[in-house]
Amino acid sequence: MKLYTAMLSPFAARCRMLIHARGLAVEFVEYPHAVSKEELRALNPIGKIPILVAGDTVLPESETICEYLEDLGSGPALRPADSLDRARMRLLGRIADLYLFEPLSPLFAHLSRKRRNQEVVDAGLARIRLGLDMLERFLGDQRFAVGDALTLADCSLVPVLFFLVTYLPMLGEAEPLGRHPKTERYWATIQTNEYAARVIGEMRQAMAEKAAQARAASAARQGSDGATT
Repeated sequence: MKLYTAMLSPFAARCRMLIHARGLAVEFVEYPHAVSKEELRALNPIGKIPILVAGDTVLPESETICEYLEDLGSGPALRPADSLDRARMRLLGRIADLYLFEPLSPLFAHLSRKRRNQEVVDAGLARIRLGLDMLERFLGDQRFAVGDALTLADCSLVPVLFFLVTYLPMLGEAEPLGRHPKTERYWATIQTNEYAARVIGEMRQAMAEKAAQARAASAARQGSDGATT
């Protein structure tokens, strides 16, 4: 099997965390280093990451991919045995997608103060706080999001919370989780899990590489401007 992934995509990171935790033999094909946008569109008309290729079958969408990989039954199960816990697991995944990352995504365009529309940022931050209120309400009290073991809920939450604690301070939210003690405690604890730590490390490295590339491009532009004056 192959997973077409991007290290900074929280949705691809969700799949990688499951793959790491279950010890699955899946080859990672990284965008944009090893695959072009055109090749992605040939697999998935939307052209989005992640995409799983299993034999002749192509599966887009992280939730679908995770459910399929979980159904393979290899390695420790990441779905709770109890039906109510499984429902809570799926609910937390929906909160991560719809009420945390969805309002965060448009705010990336406003990270620069020069291009920032403060009204848009304030509205987005308000929506994210409501999402964190929901997460605080339904998050478990133990080390993991649901029960006493790693589940798909953790795979969904870890990449999104990483984005929140990384980017919200750039938008003026100095303590992104400070008003939500259960969530803050969960975030501090889950980072000690080896699979969560591995995915966070992958994302942090990709973020550092992207920043270095941006600095290099900026320096090149400045050099070019200086050469023409």
